[in-house]
Amino acid sequence: MDRSFTLSAGPVSLRSIGPGDLEDLRRWKNDNKAAFFFKETITPEMQKKWFEGYLSRPDDFMFVVEAGGVKAGCMGFRLKEGAADVYNVIGAPEGRGKGWLGAAMKRMCEHIREAHRPSRIGCEVVLGNPAVEWYKKQGFRVASQTKDYYVMELA
Repeated sequence: MDRSFTLSAGPVSLRSIGPGDLEDLRRWKNDNKAAFFFKETITPEMQKKWFEGYLSRPDDFMFVVEAGGVKAGCMGFRLKEGAADVYNVIGAPEGRGKGWLGAAMKRMCEHIREAHRPSRIGCEVVLGNPAVEWYKKQGFRVASQTKDYYVMELA
């Protein structure tokens, strides 16, 4: 199954990741590891192994967000048991504060609904992560809370 495609939303596009994106993904995740479940520093070898696993998972989609000739960040989703789980939403320093990730999130969720018709679109956000407010602005709500994270759902 070929998962290579691009979604567009005005000047913003979501492009399926490829091998040339791995170092950016690794750097962005390491720079923001406090906001994620996995707190260790990701090495190039670890990133390569993750990518090999990613390629073997047909229901896992990761994108680089691009706008104005800039890699603005990344975001992805996984399909599991009829639902969609949004993950690894990371704004690159060059892309923050311009509305590009918000436009990309809206377009990605439209694609999820149209192409996959999930029972729900949600995400898990580590407690204390200021991105909770950003997700709320994108139409997500806190559905429940555990001792470690919020379960958020697109309203």
